[in-house]
Amino acid sequence: MIDYPKTGGLSKVSMAKCEQVTTIDKSLLVRGPFSGRVSDKKMNEIEKAIMISIGII
Repeated sequence: MIDYPKTGGLSKVSMAKCEQVTTIDKSLLVRGPFSGRVSDKKMNEIEKAIMISIGII
């Protein structure tokens, strides 16, 4: 799990639960309650954690 403060347009402190991968509709990421941005560095951290979680690395 990676925690994020209120940044990137998010209204609440948020987290990426990389160990619990699921699918959601893309519109929720673009216009819904999950919309926001993370830095490239944070996105790389998320991608690496997901790859570890699903056994790629």
